[in-house]
Amino acid sequence: MRELSDRTQQQIATDAYLAATSLSNHLNGGRIPESDHLSAFYRVLDQDAAKYRRTVPYSLDLLLDLRVQALIKHCTCCSVGYPAESAGPPEPEEHKAVSPAPRAVRRRARELRLRRYRRSRALHAESTRTEVPVPLLEGDRHLTTHISEAWPEITDLARRLEAGNARDADLMLWSAATTLSASNIQVFVASCRSAGLDDAADQVITNAARRDAQAVLSIAAAFHHEQQHEEAGRLIALAAQST
Repeated sequence: MRELSDRTQQQIATDAYLAATSLSNHLNGGRIPESDHLSAFYRVLDQDAAKYRRTVPYSLDLLLDLRVQALIKHCTCCSVGYPAESAGPPEPEEHKAVSPAPRAVRRRARELRLRRYRRSRALHAESTRTEVPVPLLEGDRHLTTHISEAWPEITDLARRLEAGNARDADLMLWSAATTLSASNIQVFVASCRSAGLDDAADQVITNAARRDAQAVLSIAAAFHHEQQHEEAGRLIALAAQST
């Protein structure tokens, strides 16, 4: 399906409203996509196939069915990232011989879980502090209030990352970047930075840079007003690249 389009992976992810890292994990076999992610990905490739006059080899229904089969737990080593045994259908007889994911894929998934766990541990250590000292004339400003007071959902985000629920975390970050007001996005990013969730903050800024020009300018102004000049510059640079 990926070969139906001659465009870059970043361009496909943008049109499908997916984070580039999420799409990369889907294509590399490191993560099973959600059904809505798969549908959005299929829609973009179907449009590209029509543009290049190429035949689509598979239907969306078939891919969704393959996704359901991929979620079936085949062995004890596939416990992480798969639903509980009671949550899915019984294991079909014809799939019992299916081999688990390649060792390299499992190793990458394990490394991702370890990184998320370290970030969540940094959040617990940081949440006991009420102030972050910053020189008056150097660097971006940071939050001086308690993290949960600035953005209450930060604890939910950290909990999802600690539990290894990266797909829900990605959805939270994408929703925040595309729906929150400029001032709330500024608080969102500052909260993530203060909690040590730098990857989450970067992902929010990347997704926010895809909004319309007026929204991007408003968000940059909110960063600038709070003296987060590096965040404003990063947002403007990403927006310029996407135009």
